[in-house]
Amino acid sequence: MVDEPPIGAQVADDRVVVGAFDDDGNTVDMPLAIQGEHRLDLRASFRCTFDFTGSFLAIDQSEFALIVPTVRHPVVRFDYVRERAWASAHVQLHAESSAVGFLRAHAGKASETWRLHLPVGGRRFRPSLEDVIEFAIAEFNVDRKHGYAHRIEEGRKRWRRLQVKAAIRDVIRDDPRTGPGELNEAIELAAQSVEGGTGE
Repeated sequence: MVDEPPIGAQVADDRVVVGAFDDDGNTVDMPLAIQGEHRLDLRASFRCTFDFTGSFLAIDQSEFALIVPTVRHPVVRFDYVRERAWASAHVQLHAESSAVGFLRAHAGKASETWRLHLPVGGRRFRPSLEDVIEFAIAEFNVDRKHGYAHRIEEGRKRWRRLQVKAAIRDVIRDDPRTGPGELNEAIELAAQSVEGGTGE
């Protein structure tokens, strides 16, 4: 098994950084094992500040990356930059594709595939850390502890609930005329679809 660095938070001015830290307070990657051997690192960091209400922490930036430790080269990155105008939540796959390179070169852009920013989920419904961990397990057979699937699903549910609450605040902020009646109607429709078995 591999050693796990402590997860924590550092506060500086009006910002909070959450991630894994070494003894000197520097952010570090978390080692992942495959068949008991350290083969992959997980980088997970959040840079937070207070939201427009001043009451809740909001994520300004997050970075999740799976990195090959021997070469310090990422395999895939799941990034979020709140103030980015396009693809604020995106995935960058560090692999090569001649077809993508051909198209990007003809578009006058750098041909490297990793420069593509594939949009995913927008500001509110972007991939969670649980999604990235599940991806590492499913695609690279990363070692896991008993009960991992339940913990991943519980974490994902918490994330979704937080994001739905934040989305509702966004709707009200963007259009203060949105009343409880409209929100209750949306909730009732969602409940009916669940009861009716559609789930969508």
